Amino acid sequence: MQTVEALVGPRSEAAPMGREARLPQGALLLAPMVALSHRALRELILGFDAAGPRRGLDLAYTEMTSAAALTAHSVFDECFIDAGPEPARVVYQFYTTKSEGFREALAMVADRGVFGVDINFGCSAPHILRSGGGAAWMREPKEAANLVRIARSAWSASLSAKLRIGAEDDYGSLRDFCLGLIEAGIDFLTLHPRLEGQKFRRSGRWDYVARLAQELSVPLVGNGDIRGFGDWSRWMAEARPAGIMIGREAVRRPWIFALIRGCEADSAFELRVDLRETAFRFLDLVEKRLPPEFHESRAKRFFSYYCDNFSFAHHLNVKLQRAADPASMRQILDEYLDEVPGDRIALERA
Repeated sequence: MQTVEALVGPRSEAAPMGREARLPQGALLLAPMVALSHRALRELILGFDAAGPRRGLDLAYTEMTSAAALTAHSVFDECFIDAGPEPARVVYQFYTTKSEGFREALAMVADRGVFGVDINFGCSAPHILRSGGGAAWMREPKEAANLVRIARSAWSASLSAKLRIGAEDDYGSLRDFCLGLIEAGIDFLTLHPRLEGQKFRRSGRWDYVARLAQELSVPLVGNGDIRGFGDWSRWMAEARPAGIMIGREAVRRPWIFALIRGCEADSAFELRVDLRETAFRFLDLVEKRLPPEFHESRAKRFFSYYCDNFSFAHHLNVKLQRAADPASMRQILDEYLDEVPGDRIALERA
């Protein structure tokens, strides 16, 4: 296991964080994704570290976890706050609708050895907004800053927040919201540069990332529309964020972090991926690391993205979505690859 100091490297005078952990320079981060950013996916991704010249993934966020459910001792608490196998690379992301009780939630994970805690100010799912959580906090900047202030008083490790542009296309309001969080004690921010109601069909506004990265006194991570080394290198050069967070593409291609680091070191870098072995490894991890109640749903959620690697993606995904359990999924994958053996190996490059 990497220590915190090994993870974050030498301290930079440009980075304002002065607590137990710092954001690695040029960090690669796994996004918090409901039903996807669990330990099984994290272990699958970390397994590709050895495939590249240096470690790929720097920090992995957990899926959005309810602070209220944690303090109420929800039945699946331990699954959501499982920080293995390397807690020093894990960030807990919390969702809350009120500041009351948040301090207690942080106290419950204080001894887990994680890199940090992140507050969700960006989720735009209708039921989350209606409840007053996620991006709804951005409509109440004073209350959001107060939540950060409470968290800062209770949490000594890294404290971050993930947000969107907001309900309206207003850069000034977004900047002011961020400044309020910084004054309250936030260590770094991640911006998914879409409006509150925008879906993924429209490209993210990376010009917002570029402007904020220059104006804010804390590191800013950019998130959205990263599908490979080309996107990563473009936005690192043009927007100059402190790091880049990847979401759905890391489910589709769990080796993407290793690929980016490999191509960064050598433009001729190639990565040979056994798609069957990777899928079977994931199913093994689901059965080993997650509660039985989650085996079917989490596996199907994964394959809704992962199947894009195959020539007949829709056909294969439909069969997998109808499967009763992971054992049936393994059989379906083997039957498919018997018919399309050329799909077993993917050769990835820049």
